[in-house]
Amino acid sequence: MCEYHLYPGDMFKTENGIGIIVKKKNGKFYYNVVFRANGGKPCTGTSRIPTGGFYESLDDGVVQEVYLVPNKKYRRKRNRT
Repeated sequence: MCEYHLYPGDMFKTENGIGIIVKKKNGKFYYNVVFRANGGKPCTGTSRIPTGGFYESLDDGVVQEVYLVPNKKYRRKRNRT
């Protein structure tokens, strides 16, 4: 689904809401939920997911859309295996 590597500032959409990646460190994405689809309050804390697991959920369709930050000068394509 997303052929580019993701970095802080990129947003993603699932059926439960919208999240924004705030940090990428030690093979994990740290993200905040900024909007919940069911009308609930967004989480105030930061959650984390391994980068490999996040890219798998992209391919499986759990993550529906990805919004990339438009002003990234050096953004590399992901290696599709």
